[in-house]
Amino acid sequence: MRHVFLPVTLGLALWVVPLSGQVSWEGPLMVSPSTPLGWGVYLTDPTPGNGIGIMSTWRSGGPFGFRIGLAEDRVEKVAVFGGIDVSGRLIAATDNLPVDVQWVTGAGFGIGEDVLLSVPLGLSVGREMEGEAVRVNPYVTPRVIVDALIGSEDPEAEDLTLVLAVDLGLDLSFDQGWIVRFAGSLGERKAISIGFSFLVL
Repeated sequence: MRHVFLPVTLGLALWVVPLSGQVSWEGPLMVSPSTPLGWGVYLTDPTPGNGIGIMSTWRSGGPFGFRIGLAEDRVEKVAVFGGIDVSGRLIAATDNLPVDVQWVTGAGFGIGEDVLLSVPLGLSVGREMEGEAVRVNPYVTPRVIVDALIGSEDPEAEDLTLVLAVDLGLDLSFDQGWIVRFAGSLGERKAISIGFSFLVL
């Protein structure tokens, strides 16, 4: 059932949404060295955008995360976006280096009147900390993104561009079953997402 969730959702979104405009799928990327497993639901203001959208994510025990969403682009038309992120541990926290470091990459799309394909590559640095009543996971994710614009009728639009961005994120958990997640992108990706991640067994 889990394996058909993403394709079915994407198919329904493409069927019901008038595609006009595109947004970036990975702003913010929301991948930390301790990214929670399960299903996530978020309000998001992606890049480029002119209003609030909604995004859903899924992450199981492997290195892959999946997402799909709908949002308004900068001309206030609805676009669909989605992608897959892949990550792996580089450095585990020690007394001398009290942070975890992992590499992160992926591929995804924003679809409207034209198509934006984006491939990020970066590092995620953070450390999960546990107190008496709350678990806190701050992290930062600097990355470079290759954007490929397909089908644009704008003569001034570049087909291939290199973008620099940094995510600042924070996860707060008061219960093992759910986590409050917030992240914002700075640099050439300016975006915000906030929502909840639920552990699904």
